[in-house]
Amino acid sequence: MQNEQIPVHPRILFEEHEEYLRELYEPDDFSVREKQVEDFYRVYEDNYGKYGLKLEKGRITLHCSRKWIVSYMASIIAGREVKVDALSMMLSGLGVLEEPYRRYYEERIKSGSKIRMIFGGEEEIEEIEEAKALRNKYKEDIEIRYTPSISRTGKSFIIDDTVAMDGKKLLARDEEEPLYIGILYLHEEECIKNLRRDFEATWKMSKVLL
Repeated sequence: MQNEQIPVHPRILFEEHEEYLRELYEPDDFSVREKQVEDFYRVYEDNYGKYGLKLEKGRITLHCSRKWIVSYMASIIAGREVKVDALSMMLSGLGVLEEPYRRYYEERIKSGSKIRMIFGGEEEIEEIEEAKALRNKYKEDIEIRYTPSISRTGKSFIIDDTVAMDGKKLLARDEEEPLYIGILYLHEEECIKNLRRDFEATWKMSKVLL
């Protein structure tokens, strides 16, 4: 897969723009389009597989935006094919817990998933309060910690022993949106084990913030 565009789940794209679409269409028209998007779910999953990559095992080098990373993570979480027992994230901020993404993590928690998250950025009070509300609602199922040792240029996530991503932000030119380069691992046992080892070491050094 050289220089290919990797899509995200149609549900994510639709719900990211849901507010705008509701303003654009009358309620009946909106319902029709919502149903059409639902029809795309199976088409997407049949054509791109449960990881959205037409690939079940291997590694892929990524050159992508922060928006794509957040949306791709949500694609896996929202998908119907991937079982998620434990999700570990090491991020520069709390943006993944904002709407519309928050609802996907809540759905996974309700279905039995456990989430651990370490962040290292300087967040707005509102974002911290939203994350705190989520933590208080699902006390046994989500843990959020803070450490200043996480670079604001790094993002990584690990789902069980099946899929993981490790990315670093590139320096932006002018006013361009920052881009990331990284590697996505699918069923690469040793690579995922190494990323988990790094996560666990950082987890031990971090402090409970929420």
